Amino acid sequence: MCTFITLVAATDDLDRMNAILATWDKRSHTRRAERVDTPGLHACLAPDEREYWLTRLPCDCGTYLGCAVQRANNPDDERAADIARYRRKGWSEAKIARTEADKDRAAARPVRNPPNEDGTYWADLLTALAEGLGLQEVGLMHHFYTKSPGAEPDMATRRNAGTLSEADQVLARMEDGVIHDFRIKAPRR
Repeated sequence: MCTFITLVAATDDLDRMNAILATWDKRSHTRRAERVDTPGLHACLAPDEREYWLTRLPCDCGTYLGCAVQRANNPDDERAADIARYRRKGWSEAKIARTEADKDRAAARPVRNPPNEDGTYWADLLTALAEGLGLQEVGLMHHFYTKSPGAEPDMATRRNAGTLSEADQVLARMEDGVIHDFRIKAPRR
């Protein structure tokens, strides 16, 4: 299928979020927030948190997020870890083989619409959203969905990613299916 980017935030104000996205877009890289409810993320979310796709049409394949982590860098170790994780989840061998083949095809596929983004773009965008919504922290995840997102099994974990203003390398090295929690400003001492 495709890659989608998920924002995790403690807000229900979708209209305000889309207003910020509409006025912030400076690079002809239109994004829109869409409220989603992925069963595989429920266990990772706090009671006040919601998940939103930050979509650009048609999808986010080729995003900057995680671009420094390529499947070809360490294919045997990564493939073995993925297969072990799928087996722990109870996936059949046929389903695992299809998923691995899908990932290989996606990694080999040329990017249709190269992203007009970089680490600064993401840091600025998330900072604008967080400040506009009065948030001190936001979570961000990219995930390659092999089937419809609602049908994906439990898949996400969470990781503290530090301060967003210092996150360029973290954004480039984001792992698929991991929610990275960013502080918007460094804590005051």
